[in-house]
Amino acid sequence: MQRPPRQISPRASGVPQQSAPRPHGPRPVVSIEKPIVTKQDPKAGVKQVEEGMRHLTTGGDVPQVPIGRGAVRGRRQIDVEHYRTPRPQSSLGTIGKQGNSGQPVKLLANYFPITSYTNWCLYQYRVDFNPEEDRISTKRGLLGQHRERLGGYLFDGTMLFSGSRFDPPVFELTSTRRSDDQIVVITVKFTNVIETGDYANIQVFNLLLRNCLRHLNLTMIGRNFYDPVAKIDMAQYKLQLWPGYETTIGRYEDNILLCAEISTKVMRQETVLDFLNQCAADRNRNNDWMINFKSGVVGTTVMTKYNNETYRIDDIDENSDPTSEFNKKDGSKMTYIQYYKEKWNLTIRTARQPMLISKKKRSIRQFGEEDTLVYLVPELCVMTGITDAMRNNFTLMKDMAVHTRVNPKERMERLTNFANRLLKTPDSVTELKRWNLTLSNKLVELTGRTLQPEPIQSRSKGYNGGEEADWTKHLRSLPMFTSAIVKHWVILAPKDCCREVDLFAQTLAKAAQGMTFTLPKPTIVPMNDGRSNTFLIHLEQVINESNPALILCVIPSARGDIYSLIKRKLCIDRAVPSQVVLLKNVQKNNLSVCTKIAIQINCKLGGAPWLVTIPKKGMMIVGFDVCHDSQRKNISFGALVSTMNDSHTSYFSCVEPHESGEELSVHFATGITKALAKYRAKNGSLPTSIIVYRDGVGEGQISHVHKTEVKLLQTACEQAYGPKSVPFAFVIVTKRISARFFSPTNRGPENPRPGTIIDTVVTDPTKYDFFLVSQHVRQGTVTPTHYQVIEDTLRLPPDIMQRLTFKLTHMYYNWSGTVRVPAPCQLAHKLAFLTGQTLRRSPHTGLDELLYFL
Repeated sequence: MQRPPRQISPRASGVPQQSAPRPHGPRPVVSIEKPIVTKQDPKAGVKQVEEGMRHLTTGGDVPQVPIGRGAVRGRRQIDVEHYRTPRPQSSLGTIGKQGNSGQPVKLLANYFPITSYTNWCLYQYRVDFNPEEDRISTKRGLLGQHRERLGGYLFDGTMLFSGSRFDPPVFELTSTRRSDDQIVVITVKFTNVIETGDYANIQVFNLLLRNCLRHLNLTMIGRNFYDPVAKIDMAQYKLQLWPGYETTIGRYEDNILLCAEISTKVMRQETVLDFLNQCAADRNRNNDWMINFKSGVVGTTVMTKYNNETYRIDDIDENSDPTSEFNKKDGSKMTYIQYYKEKWNLTIRTARQPMLISKKKRSIRQFGEEDTLVYLVPELCVMTGITDAMRNNFTLMKDMAVHTRVNPKERMERLTNFANRLLKTPDSVTELKRWNLTLSNKLVELTGRTLQPEPIQSRSKGYNGGEEADWTKHLRSLPMFTSAIVKHWVILAPKDCCREVDLFAQTLAKAAQGMTFTLPKPTIVPMNDGRSNTFLIHLEQVINESNPALILCVIPSARGDIYSLIKRKLCIDRAVPSQVVLLKNVQKNNLSVCTKIAIQINCKLGGAPWLVTIPKKGMMIVGFDVCHDSQRKNISFGALVSTMNDSHTSYFSCVEPHESGEELSVHFATGITKALAKYRAKNGSLPTSIIVYRDGVGEGQISHVHKTEVKLLQTACEQAYGPKSVPFAFVIVTKRISARFFSPTNRGPENPRPGTIIDTVVTDPTKYDFFLVSQHVRQGTVTPTHYQVIEDTLRLPPDIMQRLTFKLTHMYYNWSGTVRVPAPCQLAHKLAFLTGQTLRRSPHTGLDELLYFL
């Protein structure tokens, strides 16, 4: 890379200072103790929550105990309201949030009961180090030099919890840092008494659990613990798989439980610099090599070699390298090369390498505030996770699935072994005994309910997907529920494969005819070659000459740039539904592939392959998801998809771009307003009720969504309906969860059947929530989806809400079976992903009533 090293100038005030990468040490997964809400007094839990928060915010600069993913560190004051949204009234009746449909089924869950714990009173102290120390392991060592004085304690890097009250309440200790004999003064300051029932109890349990896990010789990467001793080498792919565990303790309906889930970390045997060199080797043939490097690194997680800390890469700075300088806290400057030599005794061998940028994320985003930047050296960062190229490597994924897709029987065995290891490792046992904590090694038992298979309607007869919720065989031989009328369509293909394209078109027409969908003979337009420019010229020509209903493009290889150009042309510049098919699939001419393509074409032109009846009339169901722009990291796209008729087979969609730091919710409200206007135009009246399924929200963002998106939804509805507005429900959909459920049978533990609902024992007493297993999987353990109703003026009984959600998992037309989330949600994800990764601009409004993005 031909450029001189740049000296980084000091930033203007108000902009966060660049800092050298700092190890932040293990962060406890904090799951705050949740008060149990009794049905008689629904507000008691909320009051207790607020009271608990007041306890924790006394004492001036005491850091708050955070909730959910991404614990907030430091001393920033946090608004109490962020922590809990009041549970909707509709879940506080005599039956609470429990449904009653379906067949009761005995289940086991990956939770272990904590059978006894001391009702101790704990004292909380803040610990400060002078000079400041970043590494938590060093802090532990410095504090450990005073174990005789301090007795038994727990320390998380900032707070110390002890069963004893120290006198005086503020005191200093002096330690010697072993690495350089530096004298460090430690100030310990009393901040709070934590009594049983206080929130911080659960935080202490999690700290204790972390201490126990350290005794099992596991390595902490990110938030989870992995076992490098049990690593699986996949040398042919330059990969290692590290098995590990995700663990957290939390308060559930009746008990404090430890949730444990097995996890696998993919460790690549290459640094980011190796990857840079691979991309640069191609520089003579590929001018976009730097873009390829950026797209391969930005958004991924790397692990630093020197301290096993993980960072998500947000950007690449081509103008800085290891010879650049940064400002230290004392105002002096040093280069990254000096920093790593002095701090870690590491020699950076390559001076010319662009720096990686990671933002230290805040759990609860303060809009308008920039995050602090961490600069990382590619040479010292090992890549983790798998690339798109790896994902597309069928052999690699198949070999990896042998180790990562664990069936219910093996998963239960591994979880039980983990609990036994925790209970039999001497140091871990000592730690548990010291705090008088007893953990069971038996998985929690509970009763779920399995709903009946949903009836599915074709144009001529009804059927269902059976126990596996798959109706592919019915679909192929029955008429689709509604078929689009196609007058004229075009296939663009390189001229040397036109004969194969002709045969493919015949098979496609035959597959469509089997489902009573008439596809007339297409116009095949031969092109000189399959290059992107050739496609663009022919697309423009074909649209101007004959304005076809649909254009199918046959592309020679799975090159993303050709696909992107076609989609951008037909989704942004000209509003024409399109289908892109790989030449190899045309050559295979497989009837089952042609059947899927015929269904997609019908959907893209306004048809519906099947129907699942939803009895309630006048309801508009909305799905919403967000995806980031693949190249401009500060731009995101919020996609909204809503149903437009009572059979929920007709859709409206829109995409609103927004810059990060901007209120996403404003754009969400704009989308809702557009959807309501379209509904009124199509039906002559506004919907009588609305249900929103909102995807892509982390635990720490739920209160923000409640305070902004729900508020703006209410405002948008009031503007359309007047002051009486319209009843609605707002449901958060969470796919990334640790909960797993097993169904004990005579053959051993199996996956629960699709339609299994769990709304007791492992749900949260302060929330209106439930788990739904909606899919059947043939390999591994099925992952349930977690639904949380955060606002509900519609007041559907919980049973109806659960059944409606299950019905909607049947209505994603790209798959003739159930999917993990309700169809509007899945469609919104598909649209957001297409826009963020490929279009990178809002699509043409001429397509907003078609499922062109399937």
